[in-house]
Amino acid sequence: MLERGPRRSHGELIDDRGGLMDATRGLYRSIGERKPWRFAALFGGSSNLWFGNTPRMLAEDFELQQRYGVGWDWPIGYDDLAPYYDEAETLMAVAGPTRSPQDRGGRPYPQPAHALSLPEQRLLARHGDDFFPCPSARASVDPAGPGARSRCCASYVCNLCPVDAKFTVQNGMAGPFADPRVELRLGAQVQAVDHGAGVATGVHWREGSGAGAREQQASGALIALGANALFNAHILLRSGLESGPVGRYLHEQAAVTAVIDLEGVDNFQGSTSCTGLHYRYARGPRRREQAAVLLETYSSVHLRLSPGRWRQAMVVTGIFETLPDADSRVIIDPQDPERPLTEYRGPGDYCRRSIVGFAGDLERMLDGLPIGDTHVAKPDDSLGHILGTARMGVDPESSVVDGDQIHHGLRNLLVLGGSSFPSGAPARPSLTIAALSLRSARRLLASSTP
Repeated sequence: MLERGPRRSHGELIDDRGGLMDATRGLYRSIGERKPWRFAALFGGSSNLWFGNTPRMLAEDFELQQRYGVGWDWPIGYDDLAPYYDEAETLMAVAGPTRSPQDRGGRPYPQPAHALSLPEQRLLARHGDDFFPCPSARASVDPAGPGARSRCCASYVCNLCPVDAKFTVQNGMAGPFADPRVELRLGAQVQAVDHGAGVATGVHWREGSGAGAREQQASGALIALGANALFNAHILLRSGLESGPVGRYLHEQAAVTAVIDLEGVDNFQGSTSCTGLHYRYARGPRRREQAAVLLETYSSVHLRLSPGRWRQAMVVTGIFETLPDADSRVIIDPQDPERPLTEYRGPGDYCRRSIVGFAGDLERMLDGLPIGDTHVAKPDDSLGHILGTARMGVDPESSVVDGDQIHHGLRNLLVLGGSSFPSGAPARPSLTIAALSLRSARRLLASSTP
């Protein structure tokens, strides 16, 4: 396995809390609408920094064109991915509710859902068909044995959990990397995939930096790219693999946060940061005209600056789907071919229509709570969800990989991760990325077994 970044312990990451994002500056350049793309360039990638929210996509998220006449359908459906959602949730020891907006086939989550706050309990009672506890890869129970993750401490700094309660590659997948058959090369920047006669034959990379850098090459019968959507596309382009829309349809969801003043109801009783999800406008025929929005409700502390009402406030975030634009893309930077250049055209009018109406949607979704003032912020500049650029589909002219994330032109090359997403549903994508990778692996193994 080739890893561009270093390997750092959990303690080292905590000590350098502010430096992880700084380390990615200069790894890419942007033009067009201002848009930072957030990620972590080290072993374990952005699993070191994610918050751990793990909702599944809905069945209709895979069928936007078929159901609502917008966007693109995925070449696979929810039922195709459901067993691998189960597997990913088990691997991550996800804590989730007994009821779910998706069909789980009666299978319970590995851990019980985190406790809701008092305002969320009211929402559950009032909006039971639309409101659910948020599934998360933050442990809700005490460790069951050696090596189990600690229980969430509800300190609300989930991007770098102080007690390591959140699933990461480092704490959840140490076993495979300790296997003597696995060789991990750190500081290895992949330059390109070698290929000929329709077959991927290997990769070459640069190991180290400065005067001590060495050019390296390895051959392989099966190659898998697992970088984020900026660098998967960049590697394909540098490899001369330009067929289909390589690098195009770069996107991520949009997000808007609001602080709700509550009158007479205290908050912050929940047992983790994001504790609830409201699906009223995340599904249904309104998607014909405007983007779905999934509302996240938080127990994280936001003190209200009003004597005697310090805890009478609630933070919520709307996550809005986007329809990817072919002109939002990754190309090779002409100033420095070893880094990608991103050009972003914005979230599009379909998404903006939902953002404009968000304040009114909030009133309806939070009906039943004693609401005072609502303070809606400007849209966030980035969620750290980098999607598209090697989208999946059945037609090599309009997609880069198939439903198994196998490259249309090189059938022994997998392009894994968020780059394969044809659309950006409002569910945070990490669990879906994991499930897609597990599905690709299982199907590949099944096809190669005599």
